Amino acid sequence: MKKFFVTLLCLFALPAYAGTLRAIVNDTPIFDRDVIMHGRLLKAQQPSVYEEMPEDVFDKAVLNNLVEEMLKIQKGLTSNIVLKENEIEDAIIHLEQQNGMSVGGLKRLLDDADIPIETLRNQVQADLIWLRYVRSQSDVVTEQVPEPAIHARLEHIKEDMASSRYTVAEIFVPTLEEAQNLWQQLHSGQVSFSETARQFSKAKSASAGGYVGVVEENHYGPEIAPVLREMPVGQLSRPLAGNNGYFLLAMIDKKRAIKTDSVLIWELAQGGQNEGDSYDSIMAAKNCSSFIQALKKEGINSSIQQGWVDPAQLPDDLKNLMEDAAINESVGPVRIPQGQMFFMKCQIKSQRVIPTEEEIRTQLEMEQMELLSRRLLEAEKRAAVIEYKE
Repeated sequence: MKKFFVTLLCLFALPAYAGTLRAIVNDTPIFDRDVIMHGRLLKAQQPSVYEEMPEDVFDKAVLNNLVEEMLKIQKGLTSNIVLKENEIEDAIIHLEQQNGMSVGGLKRLLDDADIPIETLRNQVQADLIWLRYVRSQSDVVTEQVPEPAIHARLEHIKEDMASSRYTVAEIFVPTLEEAQNLWQQLHSGQVSFSETARQFSKAKSASAGGYVGVVEENHYGPEIAPVLREMPVGQLSRPLAGNNGYFLLAMIDKKRAIKTDSVLIWELAQGGQNEGDSYDSIMAAKNCSSFIQALKKEGINSSIQQGWVDPAQLPDDLKNLMEDAAINESVGPVRIPQGQMFFMKCQIKSQRVIPTEEEIRTQLEMEQMELLSRRLLEAEKRAAVIEYKE
């Protein structure tokens, strides 16, 4: 749904399908449908961050994100920042190229997820306007980064890469009996993890539905560290003994330690189709080009050349399948709720994982730019008239 920059007196003219009014930002309304569609987009863009977030926390995050998006667009109007006719489309095409998609690939993916392309266009428009505004606030946006800061960041990166990181949610209860009862209910699917955490967990994370965030390997102690190392993403642990009670842990995401200066990365192609469809031609494909064509011939228009990925970031089951696959060998079908997926490893190459000093300098300068951006956005929030509706 297009955003309408109107006064409150004109609200009656908005279409009925907009839904409940959620907020008003300087006389511009945000409706329930905006929040729903923007939430779907965020989950599609960063599933590891948003999928396991408690529903009420996620809803607030989405609404806040939309308020900031609205403020950025409004700042463009008051600052006379006008985007060129094709800037938004060019930015979307660039996103497609970064992800190895053909032109129109993002729209097809959004259509599959029932997300209007206008939701993405609004996000891109706001980001382009805001980037231009932030740059306009100073001729020299960033100060020169000193050499000691670069060297300190390099050492931090090396230390960080040498240790594993885990994104987890937790439930903590005093007794083994209670932990076992909750584990049985969660394992059977009778209850959700977040609601169970809110109701029964004694940890501080209970108010956030058990969501802890990123932790190091020894966060729960040396006895639980081996469990974190072996748990696949998406798995629920059995009761684990901790100090003065027992933990149930859910593995949301994980980043394994890297011991070398470079890693092997894969270029993947992927596509899916409905259960029961013939896939002989897909399995017979000899390279990524014919693989994608075979999928499209079966009517799977969302088939894409995924681009380069770090195997460590893939789900464990898929990573294990692809490790055993040869280059240009079709892998699948992998069963998913919507049907079945197929994959092909197109190429393998080595990629440096420790950045150069110049790359670190650029990163630190970007962080200075981001800090300036946050300060300016907070100033816009303080100056804005924002009314939230229950």
